Amino acid sequence: MILAINTATHTHELALLADGKILLEKSWSDSKDDVEKLTPTLANMLAEIGSDKNEIDSILVVSGPGSFTSLRTGVAFANALASALPAKLYGIDTFELLSRKAAVKPLLVILNAGGLDVAVHNEETQIGHLAELVRDFPHEKFSVVSECTETQEDELHGICLEKKWKQIQGHELQSLGETILTFDFSGLQP
Repeated sequence: MILAINTATHTHELALLADGKILLEKSWSDSKDDVEKLTPTLANMLAEIGSDKNEIDSILVVSGPGSFTSLRTGVAFANALASALPAKLYGIDTFELLSRKAAVKPLLVILNAGGLDVAVHNEETQIGHLAELVRDFPHEKFSVVSECTETQEDELHGICLEKKWKQIQGHELQSLGETILTFDFSGLQP
């Protein structure tokens, strides 16, 4: 069984998968209480599907970038579980996760990089001021998925309107489980 853990984005997620199927998924908005939430949520999920943690043989964790505290909690949780079970532990970065969740190309993934800066990822990642980083990207070509501050989102919305880019909203993204079903674990780094 595969356990997928995402505490890197605004929506935190746990997914259990086996035999190419999603067994169960749970998600919640980041409320800075992952330490109290992860263990009981996983225990409840396992009980709901009639399984136990010893059946988990692979763990995929989103390794960032993201909110430092939430990210650290999710990665520590994944590491502790992988050591205790033992299970193979895999990591994927937030850019790759959101690219796969959006499932469209060409795509810009834009994340808050601290302060006023953002990280813009297409084929490579650049960090700096949003307007400067996207200035040379062509009009009408890209879709955009983002995890930014409210101010950055407002600026991005204006840029998307001007450039006629489609902003992908959270409800348009695949779930963590749906995304994990597209993974070839042999290509991921343990």
